[in-house]
Amino acid sequence: MVGRDTDAESLVSALGKLPVRAQILTGPPGIGKTALAGLVAERMPERAAVSIIGLSELAAVPLAAFSPALTVLGLPVDPAEAVPALISRIGRNPGDFIFVVDDAPRLDDVSAAVVYQLVRGFGVPMIATARLGETLPAPLAKLLLEGFAEERRVRGLAVDDVQELLHHRFGAVGRRADASRLAGRTDGNPLYLRMLVEAAHREGAVRVSDGVVEIEDGATPPDLLQTVDAAIAALNEDDRAALRFAAVTQPLDLDSLDRSSPWPRRMFDALLARGLLVRDAGTRSVRVAHPLLSEGLDLLGDDAAPARTYAIAHLRSLADPTSRFKAIVLQSESAAVDAVDLVWAADHAFRSADFEHAAAFAQRATGAASVPAQRFRAYLVLACARSSLGDLDAADAAFDAAIALTETGSMRAGSSTSGSGEVAEASEDEIPWRDRALLASRRGEHLAFRRFDVAAAIQAAEDLQASAPPTVGATLEPELRLWRGLVGQMHERTSETEADESPEMLVRGAVASIMTESMNGRTAAAVEAASLLSDAQARFGVLDPFAAAMIGFETYFGFLSRGEHERAVEFAEQRRATAGEGAGIWTSTVAEHRSYNGRLSEARRLSALAVDQLRWRDPFAIMPLALAIRADLTAKSGDLVGARDLLDAMDPAQRSEPKALLMAAECEAWLAHAAGDSARAAALIEAAAEQAMGVGFQLVAAISLGVCIRVGKVDRAAAMLEAICEQVPAEMRLFTALRDVAVALRDRTPGRMPTAASALVAGGMAPTALDAIELARRMRQDAETRHRLDRVALMAADGVDAPLLQRRDSPVISQREREVAIAAASRARSREIAERFGVSSRTIDNQLQSVYRKLGVSSRDELRAALHETGLLARSAD
Repeated sequence: MVGRDTDAESLVSALGKLPVRAQILTGPPGIGKTALAGLVAERMPERAAVSIIGLSELAAVPLAAFSPALTVLGLPVDPAEAVPALISRIGRNPGDFIFVVDDAPRLDDVSAAVVYQLVRGFGVPMIATARLGETLPAPLAKLLLEGFAEERRVRGLAVDDVQELLHHRFGAVGRRADASRLAGRTDGNPLYLRMLVEAAHREGAVRVSDGVVEIEDGATPPDLLQTVDAAIAALNEDDRAALRFAAVTQPLDLDSLDRSSPWPRRMFDALLARGLLVRDAGTRSVRVAHPLLSEGLDLLGDDAAPARTYAIAHLRSLADPTSRFKAIVLQSESAAVDAVDLVWAADHAFRSADFEHAAAFAQRATGAASVPAQRFRAYLVLACARSSLGDLDAADAAFDAAIALTETGSMRAGSSTSGSGEVAEASEDEIPWRDRALLASRRGEHLAFRRFDVAAAIQAAEDLQASAPPTVGATLEPELRLWRGLVGQMHERTSETEADESPEMLVRGAVASIMTESMNGRTAAAVEAASLLSDAQARFGVLDPFAAAMIGFETYFGFLSRGEHERAVEFAEQRRATAGEGAGIWTSTVAEHRSYNGRLSEARRLSALAVDQLRWRDPFAIMPLALAIRADLTAKSGDLVGARDLLDAMDPAQRSEPKALLMAAECEAWLAHAAGDSARAAALIEAAAEQAMGVGFQLVAAISLGVCIRVGKVDRAAAMLEAICEQVPAEMRLFTALRDVAVALRDRTPGRMPTAASALVAGGMAPTALDAIELARRMRQDAETRHRLDRVALMAADGVDAPLLQRRDSPVISQREREVAIAAASRARSREIAERFGVSSRTIDNQLQSVYRKLGVSSRDELRAALHETGLLARSAD
């Protein structure tokens, strides 16, 4: 590509750096933004280019810009399924892809949000184009603001470039004066330049003589839009109408057209042949060849009305949710939409996590609906959408409007509004009890997780239970249990009545149960709740945009509780890539996991990412925990003042949440220990753990008690861990490992420490094991116990970059001794090892003897067994 090599090399270099900085190319129409973006993608062949196309007429359709990519990747097209599938496919392997976004200002909101999440959250490189002066979608503008994207103005071609183009076109050198004039008149715009040169050629104003191209002055080239208008004007009215129909329905599946279509298939084939339509790769669908064509067609004008009308009917005839939603969007742009469709569209958008459109349609529905039950549903969706968007005051107002409708209408136990907006088993003035319970549930979530007013959430649920039929009130039990746990209250069921659950309440109850049962270490109950949630979503579709993010927590905590930390973190990483709107929950989970592993650098990176993700979407109030994790990691990094500032900046209501309370206590304990007050450090942890145990959060309490082990104050912690282990199954090896380590220190029985510490390392708490080993080494012990402790310490220290609280003068073996030991255990001879390291064989033998002495072995076979025991030999082979 003439004149773009330097630009392309610079962009490829920028996209290859870490951290990733997306590149947004800006410039006027025709300057070559799209071509340059394509060239950059070609020069990064190790990455598959994902084409994302912004179109004005589809800006209101969720995920429309990803439509070609979904087809190529073989992913579902329904946004509710496509969003998590996209994030899973691309987020799991971000190094394999590059986003190429054309006409970024025209992206639909859901596509823009997905791009933001994958670029910001997973480091997928992106090159995007935008016309000069146009406003970027908010998520992409946020990338610029946060420093995760850079804007590049695409320059016009220079005179030398124009001369080169003329040489390519005519096989002769262009006169410098002509090239300079052309460059000046077109500002180096490649499209304008081509138009002028081709017009001059058609008019006989180009002469080639003696190897030189001469071009006479011609008329000023028309504006690009005028050219587009000319291409459209060349069509007859029927072709123009067919092109408009394709534009408003795109991507248009030609096989979906029936014989009643006013435009036969051959018309679309002709438009394809003329280059006005293009095929989506690997499909039978077509779309307009360039966004400017859509603009030139004036799709909202009177001339396009017949095409819009038929498009709406056609989309409705397809009878799938995505097409129905697109039809409602089209209809809403130029005509009234009935209340049933508005409520349905609002609900569909909310379930697809398209909260902007959910709020817009719900707002319109509140005015259009005359049936109280429909108005109730509209206000409920509006409140939930506004809450999800962070517009808390507007959410409060909408919740209040929904409550007012329940106070003026009568109640029925069984009936409810369906997701379609239609009212089942209810007269026009009735608001069913099931819907009122759903209001209490969703408003409670808003109060507890966004307003941090858990007491108000509990009160609202209790008020509902006091007045509702027992079968309906029972549907709130799982959430009440969760909310009461958040404020340190034990939950007692108000009734043993079997719940009469609507599908939505079934989902919400299952989500709450997954959270509470997982934290309590009751894996079987958590698995049962997750099964209920999966079955409900399979039967009824997506009823809550965030519920899917909770599936898998029972598996993660199951692995963790059983001491299988490698499987736990691998599973969490997989879920992080597939969690969609809930990515922040899983990123925070992995950050906390890596913190306990002693992988400080990785944990800090993930912690910062989690906070950013949760600022975007935090459906389950994980932000307090994420902020506390960030403070704790800041303290562990040595920035004690920064850690204190982060803790002090947290709202008191945030710090009272049990998981955040424990993590904040861990940070406070670290600060106390740094100040020389280990007794206070332990007391802080014991108090917080006792509170968590009081509401049944056994797992997180046990893990936090590990800090008491690290500071060497274990008497009370050992007793608390013994009490926890009496309440959990014996196979929960992380619990038993923590207990056994604490008891060994309390009872001063170092001989029991190697086995207990090894189990703790397998459970993912290497720093705790290392500090416990160092404390045990200070006790009286025999040589065999000391050697066993040293071997466990050697295993535990691998990969740990976090500071320890119990320092030892030197590592078990030095880095060079470790390298020599691994080589010797791998059957290399001393002479071969000496040649590798550039030393004498005697030096190698001396180093081996030092290793033998430190590890308590006397031969290479014993050394090999010891290194296998520590895992070092297997890891070096890998």
